[in-house]
Amino acid sequence: MQRTRTQYKEQTERGGYLYPLETYRFHFNLENKNKPQICVSYHWHPELEILMIERGELTVTIEDREYTGKTGDLFFVNPGFLHTMYAREGKNTVYNAIVFDPAFLSFQMYDYVQSHYLAPLLSGRLRFPEKLEKAGTEFPALFQMLRDVLASNEHRYACYQFETKLSLLSAFMTMYRENLFITESERSRKTSPEQVAQIKDILSYIRNHYQEKILLEDIAAYLHLSPKYFSRYFKKQFGRSFTEYVNAFRVEQSLPLLEDSSLSISETAFRCGFESLSYYVKVFKKIMGMTPGEYRISR
Repeated sequence: MQRTRTQYKEQTERGGYLYPLETYRFHFNLENKNKPQICVSYHWHPELEILMIERGELTVTIEDREYTGKTGDLFFVNPGFLHTMYAREGKNTVYNAIVFDPAFLSFQMYDYVQSHYLAPLLSGRLRFPEKLEKAGTEFPALFQMLRDVLASNEHRYACYQFETKLSLLSAFMTMYRENLFITESERSRKTSPEQVAQIKDILSYIRNHYQEKILLEDIAAYLHLSPKYFSRYFKKQFGRSFTEYVNAFRVEQSLPLLEDSSLSISETAFRCGFESLSYYVKVFKKIMGMTPGEYRISR
């Protein structure tokens, strides 16, 4: 398993003020595994995220919808939307991500392109389709433009920022020509805005307290809910118990620390909220299919 960076509710500045864009490549080889593996836990961020499935299968959940992505599929995670990804068991999965603020493409002059094409996307009046199946063959020009973005940011030749911006603008133009954008009303939601806001509150609480001892009773009180109701609500929304989710999130946060050889595995465990090394190893192996030590060596 190879991953470039682990991120959650990304408060990190993308790329930098003058170039708010990042690209990532993820590789999860589960050919000999009999259970899926979490790639990125349930999270959200204010940027647009484009996922390109290069090989294998990826389960992508965007708010209340679950999709299966295969080779050549494209996913668009609209800004602010909750999402998570799982690599499928028995598959060797590779996917790429392009994450950026759509305002990065804005023009200083409020011209026709800005007012008629970019403004509706920036305001949310138009949204990106969540999945384009077989985009590699159905929309080859679009797929290639996004490949060009990945190549530009991998090699970083002269003027790669300029080239990236041109490729993304061309990609958006192609999507307009193909009538691929949707209106907010065309995406019916099972989850109400109030529920989405509450889920984001839960995620923020976990993010802010995962290094401490988190009791179900404490977060339930924070949300003004009974522990019993919160437990049922959490399982329904996240598909697993509160403890299972917190443990998975802590393991995810520990991955970049394991890549730092100056930290012991014990220190990594305690920094991520585990009360004992033995429990960390047990949870880590259950989720990742290997021990923290084996993961460190594989890096």
